[in-house]
Amino acid sequence: MLIKCTSCGTQAKIPSSKEGAKVKCPSCGHVYVARERGAKGASQDPTKMYVIGGAVLATLLLVLWANSSSESTPYVAPVEEEEVKETAAYVDPMSWDGPIVGLARELQQAAATGNEARLLTRLAEQAAFEYTPAAEDGEEPSPTTEADPEPDPEADSEGAAGAAATAWADLDQLAQIQWAEDHVAAVMDPGPEGPVAAWKPYDGSVVSLEAGVAIVHLRVQASDMSLKLDDRWTRWILKNLDGESGGDDRWRWIRAERYISPEELAAMRRRGRRKAEKKTLSDGSVVYESELRTIPFDVEMPAEEQQRLTALIATFVEDVDAPPRTTRAIREQVIAAGKPIVPGLLTKMSLIVEEMPSRPDEDENDRIRLNFLHEALRDITGHETTFVVSEAMGGTQERIKSGLKQWFAWYDRKYKRFDGVEEAGDPLLDDPDFEPKTKEELRQYNRALRQQMEEERSRKNG
Repeated sequence: MLIKCTSCGTQAKIPSSKEGAKVKCPSCGHVYVARERGAKGASQDPTKMYVIGGAVLATLLLVLWANSSSESTPYVAPVEEEEVKETAAYVDPMSWDGPIVGLARELQQAAATGNEARLLTRLAEQAAFEYTPAAEDGEEPSPTTEADPEPDPEADSEGAAGAAATAWADLDQLAQIQWAEDHVAAVMDPGPEGPVAAWKPYDGSVVSLEAGVAIVHLRVQASDMSLKLDDRWTRWILKNLDGESGGDDRWRWIRAERYISPEELAAMRRRGRRKAEKKTLSDGSVVYESELRTIPFDVEMPAEEQQRLTALIATFVEDVDAPPRTTRAIREQVIAAGKPIVPGLLTKMSLIVEEMPSRPDEDENDRIRLNFLHEALRDITGHETTFVVSEAMGGTQERIKSGLKQWFAWYDRKYKRFDGVEEAGDPLLDDPDFEPKTKEELRQYNRALRQQMEEERSRKNG
């Protein structure tokens, strides 16, 4: 059937079945209705037959004309009603608003509100148990378990993954539950040194996504602003239980820990030490002293190890009336920890000394605790100070504080170079009558002299 554009008059053909549909003019683009359905012909009158005859003749002429010009008359398809589909805005899956970071933020909130059940339900227990962090900056990876099981030479080709899975399977149900609860408890530590609970995120992204394991770094600030703590980073390690192709709802967490950026690490190392000052005591002896303060553990130490050493120190000084056998066993563990426990021992001594004036009823027990810590430090480092706690030997609070300041001066001057063995104490330089008798003694003497000169130069230069 032929139709005519109501805008420009261009004629076109459409199937009769489409009469009344919307069409689009091929010339001007105007959309119009082909013919309204149900339209009636002209009203009846006496000249009806003439009109009909004329219409028939006109129709034949139009058909002939249409056939002759079919190649030049365009065919237009009816305009169908288009459905409007709203397209959701694209969200980068690695970004702050993506599902992976969203899970890390949800877990962080759960820890902050004490929602242990939520953390447990989103924990991939076996994967967390088996997980070993990848080495960073050339360092060896540190396993999360105490030791891997001994390899079975007759085992099949399942390899390390099979051995790790067997290790988890070797735990009974109660042991597995206890391990998971301990893992969650470490994350929920509410103290400032806890990795998650005391911190709220405000920025972050996925920094690594490989083999279904994602590493998320969240920039966080202290929930308690009165602590005036610097912002830092928390690292969440997540695993997709279905592998790389798994859905968003299949992500679970493996590990949460404090992440120290290279910039933060450099700043912490700069702030960790103070300048020791030379002091002359009333008896004429010359010592070095530094201010008392809280000294954090080495920044490279994992959070779990920091918590273990802190608990060990607390146990060491908790019960001053414990049987000697018990105290000796704990003391051996403290000394075996070596250099890494030194900052914790110094911090504990500082806290006890600062609290002594406010609780004179605990004065005697505090002196015993201080002596425990002092002797442990001496055995670990080989260093001697004028520290005395016995009142009978002149152990006033002033003398105690001076001795402790000498320990802090040792930390500021020598801890960085301390290699974990007892100090030699520079006996060659301390003995005025020493005379080298062999080439080896001469080399040792010159080496000690150069070291002493370097330390003096460093102190003078600040």
